[in-house]
Amino acid sequence: MRVSTIISQSPIFLRDLASRPKDEELAFAGALKKALDSVDTLEKDAERLTEALIRGEPSVEIHDVVLAAEKARLALDLTVSIRNKLVEAYQEIMRMQI
Repeated sequence: MRVSTIISQSPIFLRDLASRPKDEELAFAGALKKALDSVDTLEKDAERLTEALIRGEPSVEIHDVVLAAEKARLALDLTVSIRNKLVEAYQEIMRMQI
């Protein structure tokens, strides 16, 4: 039996499967980049507010600075936790015997 016959009879076409990972990789990479950009923005906002407080700008309150710094810290902690889980999952997959 020829491979082309098997492919045409299969309910899932291999060419569809071959095109999906690229789309999914782009979607995953885009989501990851968006999340990292969000964490970076929180850190920059916290830094900007801290510098504004140090300069003595009257529009900046201490509680705004503390809240921004805490948001940035929590976002970074979550990002590091996710990264650690991904690395752990990757290492577990690499230990699997085929």
